[in-house]
Amino acid sequence: MRASIETVKLLTEYYSAMEANCPREFGSYYAEDMTLTFGNSPEVKGRENVISAFRGALDKVASLGHDLVNVWEEDGIVFFESVGRWTLRSGAVIEIKAASKITIVDGKFVDQRIYVDNAPVFDALERESA
Repeated sequence: MRASIETVKLLTEYYSAMEANCPREFGSYYAEDMTLTFGNSPEVKGRENVISAFRGALDKVASLGHDLVNVWEEDGIVFFESVGRWTLRSGAVIEIKAASKITIVDGKFVDQRIYVDNAPVFDALERESA
């Protein structure tokens, strides 16, 4: 089933906070015991650890925006496709397609799973720092 307007608004506001690199704001969407699984990386547990994991990536770039492509939801599980728009400090922009699944309980993310290959971003960051 397509996602509700409220769910799309929630995701849009969440990703706006992430693009502005406001950890307190984007972290406010997370349950205290949230889990994050990013591709094949080990699961990250707990709000503060998830915030730290995202800050580690966000602090390396000028910004990371997200354009939602398709969003579906059912019984608190939201699945969506997006295009991540990484703006590097040099001004270069790299767009990466991704798919994510977020489980929401009482308005908070309790689990987030992100399926993406960010190798082009990491390669570009490595070239920038050389």
